[in-house]
Amino acid sequence: MAEEDSVKKIQKSINDILGIKSGLVKKRPSVKAKRRELFNIALTGLAHVNGRALGLKHDYNVDFIEYDETFFNIIEALLDLQFNKQQKSIIEWFLYDKFLPTGEILILTDTNTGNEIPTETPNDIWDLVQKYEKENNK
Repeated sequence: MAEEDSVKKIQKSINDILGIKSGLVKKRPSVKAKRRELFNIALTGLAHVNGRALGLKHDYNVDFIEYDETFFNIIEALLDLQFNKQQKSIIEWFLYDKFLPTGEILILTDTNTGNEIPTETPNDIWDLVQKYEKENNK
């Protein structure tokens, strides 16, 4: 509500200064921003489904991994359509290898600098995926 009031105040100021009736329109997200958002939704959902299946197997000895295999094969095929080999490797590492069953979390390190590479969120993975897209297009 406060944001809406701020927009109305700005619009009123513009109207007063220019002496006309104006309108403000919220900027549409760019294609790049929309792709990032969709990637984040997909990666978050896939991580949740994978974690749920592993948790059921570990906690209750109920194996949904085989049941979900067709679903994951479809997702893997879609990843092949959209991403190159390095990009797909990063995505799969985040989904299947980063979080160990013991509760430990693996980290990526830049071999040149020794610095940790951020991989905590789907946004971090998106940034890495974009980096490898650029490197392959050179």
